[in-house]
Formats: sequence, structure tokens, C-alpha cells
Amino acid sequence: MRNIFPILLIFFFTSCEWETSTTANNGFAKTLSEDQVISNTMNDFIGDPQTQDEIDKNLILNHIIDNKLDMESTSDGIYYQITKEGTGGNPTLKDVVVVNYKGMFLDGKVFDARMDKNDPFIYPLNRVNDGWKKAIPMMKTGSKATFIIPSKLCYGEQGFADKIPPNAVLKFDIELLGVKGKN
Repeated sequence: MRNIFPILLIFFFTSCEWETSTTANNGFAKTLSEDQVISNTMNDFIGDPQTQDEIDKNLILNHIIDNKLDMESTSDGIYYQITKEGTGGNPTLKDVVVVNYKGMFLDGKVFDARMDKNDPFIYPLNRVNDGWKKAIPMMKTGSKATFIIPSKLCYGEQGFADKIPPNAVLKFDIELLGVKGKN
């Protein structure tokens, strides 16, 4: 029964009527069809997930397919899309970053946002969660990006207070406004 999941998933996606979607990646518009989205992700699915990492990966891949996203991944399991390439330098873990961001669950529910408040988040990069420590240095100052971060690199099994449940995969829209002490 467990091995039928990938077959059902393929059947479901091949029977749906999708239009193409246009996404921005590194400043270039790219149109993805249903077939392209599926072929970009299907080989990465885990048929019988046993660990939280495997469960997270399948959740992320389902989200990418459902939303027809054109995302790349890191070896740590972070999926990302640079939607606007900046021209400044990349921050390091020794830097204090200035960012606008919106943090969401995969269902789109926002749990925290600084983008809408005109109140940038200014914080030492070495004191944020592991996901941000790995994601933000990929950005140049002035960049905008979307990151989907597996639970182990965010708040893991413990979650965060009553805002973020245990083992939550989180999605962030981040704009790197600046790096303190760098141009």
C-alpha cells in the first residue's frame, strides 16, 4: 500500500488541467509547464518516508508542485528561488543583517512578517536559526528570495512557543536590505 503513493501522485498530477506558470529566477522569467514541474521534482520524492527529514522533503516537493515553483535546493535540503538579484556583497555569519521578511507555513498562513510593517529586522546572522544562517549568505545585498526550510533547520522537534508547532517546515520571503558595516 505504501508503494502506491508515488503512483497515485503521478496519476493525480497527470490527470489535472494546469496552465503554465511564469516564475522569476535570477532575474529571468521562466515559464514552467505541469510536465516540467513534475519532472523537476518527481525523482526526489521518497516513496515510504521514515524520518522527519524524508517527511519534510516530501512536504516541500508537494508544495513546489502544487504551486508550480522553479526552485533549486542545497545539500542541506533548503529549497530556494532568488526572485531579484542584488548587487551588493554577501553577508557572513560575522555580520549583522538588515532584512524585511515574511514567515509562513506551507499552507500560506503567516506567522511573522516585517515586510508589511516597514520595520526591518536587524540582527546578528550568527544568532538566527540554522536555516537562515545557511540561506541568507546566498543572497547579495538588494536581493529578494523565497526559501523553504526543513524543520530541523528551523525550530525542529521543539517548535517555538505557541507560534510554530514541532517539525514545521517553514517558508520565508526575504529581502536583504543591507549588511551593517558593509556597502
